[in-house]
Formats: sequence, C-alpha cells, structure tokens
Amino acid sequence: MTVVPPSPVTGVPILTPPAIDVQALRSHRLGRVLAQMEAADVDLVILTSPASLRYTVDWREYPLYQSRIQVYDLFVRRDGTTTLFGGYSEAHPVIDEFRPGHALNVFDGGLDLVDRARSFAADVLAAIDTGGRVASEQINPSATQAMVDAGLTVVDAEPLLDEARWVKSADEIVCLRHSVAVAQAGMDLMRQALVPGVTENELYAILHQVNIANDGDWIDGRMLCSGPRTNPWYQPASDRAVEPGDLLAFDTDMVGPFGYSADISRTWLLGDDPTEDQRDVYRRAHDEITHNAQLLEPGRSFREIADKSFRQPDEFVAHRYTCLAHGLGMTDEYPKIAYPHDWADWGYDGELVADTVLTVESFVGSERGGPGVKLEDMYLETEAGPERLSTNPIEEVLLR
Repeated sequence: MTVVPPSPVTGVPILTPPAIDVQALRSHRLGRVLAQMEAADVDLVILTSPASLRYTVDWREYPLYQSRIQVYDLFVRRDGTTTLFGGYSEAHPVIDEFRPGHALNVFDGGLDLVDRARSFAADVLAAIDTGGRVASEQINPSATQAMVDAGLTVVDAEPLLDEARWVKSADEIVCLRHSVAVAQAGMDLMRQALVPGVTENELYAILHQVNIANDGDWIDGRMLCSGPRTNPWYQPASDRAVEPGDLLAFDTDMVGPFGYSADISRTWLLGDDPTEDQRDVYRRAHDEITHNAQLLEPGRSFREIADKSFRQPDEFVAHRYTCLAHGLGMTDEYPKIAYPHDWADWGYDGELVADTVLTVESFVGSERGGPGVKLEDMYLETEAGPERLSTNPIEEVLLR
C-alpha cells in the first residue's frame, strides 16, 4: 500500500485505497449468500446483523445502533431480489426496494410488540412465492413466534451467513490487506506516542482516529492495558498513565475500510531494560503463536490443530486466551478453534480450506500474578500454507 503525505490538518497518515471492482465485490458476496440459501432450501433470509447487512448488500448505515436496537431488517429472496425495511436512505446500488421499518423494538414500537410482530410476519408471507422456509438472524422472540404462528418454518440464518463469508474472493483479500495496513499505520503512531505519562485512553484513541480518517467503521473493543493491568487479560483501556518499564498490551479489533477487519495484538515495552519476568512471558507468547501458525495448513482438521498446539506450563493455563485461533473477515468469524483444555466443553471440528483468513492468538500471564503478554497475527490460508498478513514487528528487546 502507498502512504500519501499525512493530512496537513491532523497529521494522520492516509493510505491509498486499493483499486478494486466494488460492483464485482458486491455481486460475489450476494452470490455467496444465495448459494447458501439454495443449499439449505431456504426461500427467504432475514438479516439484521450489521456485519451481514454490510456483507450481503454493502449497507453501512448506523451499524452500532443497529447492533443493539433493530431498525433494519433485510429480506433476501432466493431469486436475489432484496428489500430493506427501515432504511433512512432510499438509493442504493444493491438493494432493490426500500420500505418503512417494522419497528420491532421498544424504542420505535412501544412496550407491546405483538401487533408489530404480526405485521412483520405478514410481510414475510407476502415475500415468499415458492414456499415457507425462512432463515432469520437475531430478532425478538415475538417476531419469531409470529412467523411460526403464520405457518412458516423458521431456521437459523447465522450458519448460512458464516458459511458464505468464510471463503474469501481475491477482492476481499485485497480489502483485508488494506485494513491491516491502516491498522498498522495507526499502531506506528501509537508507538511514537508511547511516552511516560500518556494514558491508555489517549493511546487507543489514536487507532480510532486513523481508522476513521481512512474511511474505516469502528473498533469492537477497548482492549488496551498497561503495567499491572496486563494480567489477566480483558481489562479495557482506562485513564491510567503509562510508566517507564511498563508493558503495554492491546488488540486492535478494528473494523476498517470496506468493512473488513484487522485483528492484531502486540505487547510493547516502555523502555529498553525488561525484567526477566517480562522476557519470560513474552517469549512464551511468541513461541505459542509461532508454533500454532505453522499448523494452519489447508486440509488440517480443527481437532488436529488443537491436539498439536503449543502447551504452556500449568501456571499459565488458567489465564489463557479464549481460543488458539479463529476466522476473520468483516468481524470475528467461523471457525473458533478451541484449546485442548476446552475441547470437551465447546470445541467443534471442521477442516481448514484455502482462501480463508485466520488469526492466531496467545495471552500468557501467570495465575500467580505478574506481567501479561498478548500477541496475535493474521494469516491467509493458501494452498502452499499460511501467509502472514500482519507484519508489525515484534518487540525484539523482549526476546533477547
């Protein structure tokens, strides 16, 4: 990616967007959804997830609002025609028809949603000419019940959408590379700003600014912590000031340009004289993601990867990350590959295929306390094996 001069107003680096055929990208994604509908014998799919709306019809309006208050519901018929209910805009290159929203939420529809749900179910019936099998994403139970009462068969849409999103087109891979480049430009600015006295919130705000300045969308979490807050993981950014000798650990969790994610974790040292404990946990995390990344070959089963994965000593098991690897596209996606310790509880099997993207993760922190290290890299599955997409350098001073 070519970096143009920073904005003269903000100093934020603006990366040149890739030259992709956006219409071909949209057609490919809608075609993947239609293929899954055909395979599952589904006549209508009803989508409400912001990621599904972006993937299927490139709808980008109010995504975080939609994630908690359902404003839009998108009907996709097996013939490929689409209707969006509730959109504020009424001109779009993919959506065929716009209609008023169903108000399937208390904010818009009031405390009693039963009548709203019946009206919604009537529109579902009217949209189906060939049968009555409907796949739906998350909606209020009253809406699902209304469809069942109307004689429709309702199944889960989420497996269809994740199956569609799993394998990436060439254009999607270009988009993912661009999002990684934007994230890493933000990380470079964060590194420059890592000085004594800067707060965790100030550092994480830099990544948000670079993402938005490059036409990105949002960041899923606030995963940045320093010093004594690095262990255990999942301590969100705060107003704590970073001190000399601290480790700083973060996860980008960034939904970037074109709606594609950059999910990268790094742990940095403020200074050049790490403690032996800091070196120890960093080496362990680095060894873990390096070992596990080599297992990501097409044709390998999730269970085989788990069985052959890196093993940490017992004192680090309790604070392990939630998985050793997971799929990535517009957000975290199928599959989520469990550690051997968790396989009996929620592990599931499958097989890696080419043209998919996964991240390999590690958090290492002793259950007895002390520093913690979070590392994560993104990999493209190719027929020749995994290709590392995230190239932000490791912290060499912690490996010496």
